[in-house]
Amino acid sequence: MRVPPKKNLLKLNRIFNDNLNRDEFLRLDKNENLQGFSKEVIEDILNMVTSDFLTAYPDASPLYKKLAQCLDIPKEQIYLSAGSDAGIKAVFEVYVESEDEVVVIHPTYAMYYVYSQMFNARLIEVNFDKNLSLPVERITEKISSTTKLICIANPNSPTGTVFSVKDLEKIIKIASENGVLVLVDEAYYQFWGSSAIDLVSDHDNLIVVRTFSKALGLASARLGYLVSTAETVSHLFRVRPMYEVNSFAISLGLYMLEHPDIAKEYVNKIEQSRKWLKEELSKDGIDIAPGFANFVLINVGDSKRASQITEILLNEKIVIKGGFRETCLKPYTRVGLGTLDQMRYFLKKFREALKEIA
Repeated sequence: MRVPPKKNLLKLNRIFNDNLNRDEFLRLDKNENLQGFSKEVIEDILNMVTSDFLTAYPDASPLYKKLAQCLDIPKEQIYLSAGSDAGIKAVFEVYVESEDEVVVIHPTYAMYYVYSQMFNARLIEVNFDKNLSLPVERITEKISSTTKLICIANPNSPTGTVFSVKDLEKIIKIASENGVLVLVDEAYYQFWGSSAIDLVSDHDNLIVVRTFSKALGLASARLGYLVSTAETVSHLFRVRPMYEVNSFAISLGLYMLEHPDIAKEYVNKIEQSRKWLKEELSKDGIDIAPGFANFVLINVGDSKRASQITEILLNEKIVIKGGFRETCLKPYTRVGLGTLDQMRYFLKKFREALKEIA
């Protein structure tokens, strides 16, 4: 007998990763660390692998202890997850029931839309203007007693925009008055230099989400964490798999926290690449939108041109994002930032693509 899945599952639209072998490409499409790690770091990592490391179940306690030290908060306020998206899913699983209202800025991280649909929430989208601005009042006016959760990626992807900590606190306070939970996703916070994490001690309706995939360069490890009140974290642990975070992720995450200069050096180099690329493109009369992440939005005029450039560069084995459907993103291609040499190569091919479609 064929057993059908839940009805709501059949309505869930997912975009699956394509089968492109990205190893052969300059990967500027997923905001990964393209600088890579030194031979010495790789040797250190390989030396972690022993027989017991492979055969024993993972022990996350050293990473919890180190994170608590780094963040200067009790470990009871930390929830490790398999990537930040697994932590976000746990928040939806614990707090969002059918027909609950979830407010998101739009466009933003894809999994907010997926989880809202998965848990049958009523999604309220607060749209960016054409100039990529979004007044905070536009978010606060959507908050009511029917709202259950607000999700704000800060810095946001794919726009690269930020809300000040002051504006975030305004949202959190109004949300608290209405019994609403606020999730602030700080996947790219190192590239901005500010954080809402200190607000957790004053606001019991705040959850801050972070990942090891971006500035820490561990995208393959699938490691993230949430910070909130001890009570909220205890609720999340009720839906946690037995061993959600594997030993590789734990050891790699611990190593990166013990060697903070690796991430610091990477962030500095990203800023150098951003500055260089912006200066070079300005010579061509091309603008880069203000942003605070390890990617940039390059204004090429319209969605058609963005799609054409994306396709031409793909044939040159350079992968970027372009051809967005959202009005505020239509003029842009989104390009991940790599080393200066990688950016020089990209710019050469990008300029050739512009000439081809002129």
